[in-house]
Amino acid sequence: MRPKRYPLDALVRVRREHVDASARELSAAIRAREEAERVRLAAEAERARQAHDADRVRAAEASALDRGQLSAADLQRQGAWEARTQWEDGQRARQVDAARERESSARGGEGRAMAEVAKAEAGAKVVTEHRARWAAQGERAAEAAAEEEATDAWRPPR
Repeated sequence: MRPKRYPLDALVRVRREHVDASARELSAAIRAREEAERVRLAAEAERARQAHDADRVRAAEASALDRGQLSAADLQRQGAWEARTQWEDGQRARQVDAARERESSARGGEGRAMAEVAKAEAGAKVVTEHRARWAAQGERAAEAAAEEEATDAWRPPR
């Protein structure tokens, strides 16, 4: 006699596919978060580099001013340069803030994807455990039937 087929095989397959799909989505979410983090770090590094360069120029200008090497026109250009530098720093600060927001959003997406993987794995585990119980029950029934046959075969005639 052929063993019975598990009646929920299609559900097992669907649950496994759901686990695989959610794992792929998690992988994509991790890549997106890593990229957002890389962009944020690059924006912060660029802002720090520009701030360092501006501080170096300011120090050189202050030194030249102390030595009396700057004219009124130089001071006027320095003021315009300083205004532009502050405006550019504000732009870079906004870029860093936007990058932080994108990274935060990507972290949220990663967390949701992790939760979806856990949910899918739990669903697959429930069906897998049910299948194991179903198979064990079938084995017990087969053993009981075999024992009953063996008992009937060795029973003395009446």
